[in-house]
Amino acid sequence: MTARPLTIASADPETVAACREAARLAHEAVSEIRVAATLDELERAGAEGGQLVLDPALVQPHGVHEWTLAFLRRCRALVWILSDGDLRDADGLARFVGAQGAIARPIVAEALAERLASPFGAAPLRPAPIQPDDHALRASVDKILAGRESGERDQFVRTITEQDSGLFTLAYWEHRLDEEFKRSQRFRYPLGLAGFAFDGEVGEEALQEIAGVILLDTRDVDVVSRFDSRTFVALLPHTGPAGTRIFAERVAAELNRRGLDDLLGEKLVWRWATAVCPDTALPTPREFLAAVVRPLSGLPAQG
Repeated sequence: MTARPLTIASADPETVAACREAARLAHEAVSEIRVAATLDELERAGAEGGQLVLDPALVQPHGVHEWTLAFLRRCRALVWILSDGDLRDADGLARFVGAQGAIARPIVAEALAERLASPFGAAPLRPAPIQPDDHALRASVDKILAGRESGERDQFVRTITEQDSGLFTLAYWEHRLDEEFKRSQRFRYPLGLAGFAFDGEVGEEALQEIAGVILLDTRDVDVVSRFDSRTFVALLPHTGPAGTRIFAERVAAELNRRGLDDLLGEKLVWRWATAVCPDTALPTPREFLAAVVRPLSGLPAQG
């Protein structure tokens, strides 16, 4: 796992202490900790390539969601927004502006550590705790459920991800494409699709670096996979034309900046393309996908 720096943007000592404890529990997932107690300090410290836990009080009088949207347009980071209110509403708003999600206060260090340690910035789904009256029975049941939960989760993750890249399998990605496309058509919310391609062949180390670059710019609701050995696709729910293009430009710029070599020692040159639905010209998931994949192959978007 690639370690990432953590920036704690808060002037509240309890919040900073809880974030430090979460970073400690996340072990090697956090390379360093930066604390910004003012907005000026945050602007100087930055969060490029890392994670940011953001206290809304720090950006006042700016609205935290407007500030986050502007911040993510110029900085590649995974952002968590602290919330004192309804977590479900706060989480939806946070994701809408491109953040990973919301974190309830008071912060539970163990829960935040799971998010910091995840390559996708997502916490595993957990069943509601079972609390029988009998203490011994509760301990026994909890132990059984913990083992089952871990095993089932690990098995599921292995089923839907590639071991060499950590990206989702194409079969799972295509399933999500169908589902998200249906939701977009039914509820008329924007769905972005971005594709990235190069010529040549790459080794496992370069593949992992490519996957890491793309994943760093994604939220936990986004779905990234390899379409073939030279093409990567990212599905971006609730992302319109401007956001999809910004995502693609930022990822492509970083991939080109890395200067990765193919197996023959030649520099990779990246191409990218985007599409957004609902679009009457793209009535099916296959045509939506073709609008990105065909241009990357040098073909017209439709044909």
